[in-house]
Amino acid sequence: MIVLDKLQKQYGRQKILQKITHTFASNSKTVILGSNGSGKSTLIKILSGALEASDNPPVFTINAKEIAAKEIGLYLTIAAPYVALNPSFTLKETLHFHATMCGFRPALHLEEWVLRAGLSKHEDKRLDTFSSGMLQRVRLLLAIPSNRSILLLDEPTSNLDKDGILFYQELIAQFTADKTVIVASNYFSEEYSFCNQDLLLEKHY
Repeated sequence: MIVLDKLQKQYGRQKILQKITHTFASNSKTVILGSNGSGKSTLIKILSGALEASDNPPVFTINAKEIAAKEIGLYLTIAAPYVALNPSFTLKETLHFHATMCGFRPALHLEEWVLRAGLSKHEDKRLDTFSSGMLQRVRLLLAIPSNRSILLLDEPTSNLDKDGILFYQELIAQFTADKTVIVASNYFSEEYSFCNQDLLLEKHY
């Protein structure tokens, strides 16, 4: 469970997030909606532990244990266009590194999903040769079928074609039933049609 109680984030005098209150229940599926500049990505980064809230940080509880915000990265995965991947790694090396550090679901047949992603022919190529759409498929493949219980997605279908969007939706359907999933979206329903809760952000500047 993740509880936001009047969370705030500002840079100088500029208020990005103001008094955000919401509870993300365990295994819930929530979409964060708002116009450009409303703070969707900022909130996702705060939830990931990459940014600190200015006031009233999130309270994380996993298996009845409160987790410090600075440690929450050990319990979640994130897919977003701004998430960096090591450009010198091949796809095969990237998948192996993730399996070692984060872990995949035991039921995951990785070769099958690499094939579904359309990346089988590229396993031995360095990521710096990949297109933006290919890189986004890699991010999704790393994040969604992981062993971790919280999944953050920020505009997950960015740079994806129709086949890529279908790949994303298949991953979601297969691997998120028992995860807490939070999606930030710019009103693109293909990204969040599976969600049953929403959090609407307003722009404050």
